[in-house]
Amino acid sequence: MRLSIIIPYYNTEGYTNELLKVLDNQITDEVEVILIDDGSDKEFVPKYEWLSVIRTNNQGQAKARNWGINSSVGEYIQFIDSDDLVAEDFVEKILTATEEGKD
Repeated sequence: MRLSIIIPYYNTEGYTNELLKVLDNQITDEVEVILIDDGSDKEFVPKYEWLSVIRTNNQGQAKARNWGINSSVGEYIQFIDSDDLVAEDFVEKILTATEEGKD
């Protein structure tokens, strides 16, 4: 596994669903996506097989990121906030950068 994408999540379902739609066509066998549901009022239910969801008690974004790091297996880690959007070639650009020896 080359890349682990970690998404700390707290009550941003609409934004997160948009983010996941953009990521959907970008996920390969080299990429894992871990969403850390940090004690949201409504539990996040994944719609994609490639998405792993870990539910924790609300402890804040830093703790959620640490949960993701400890659960990840990728050589590289990328964080995305749950209310952000990414480009349609986001994953490709990261994987290309790793091939070029960038960290």
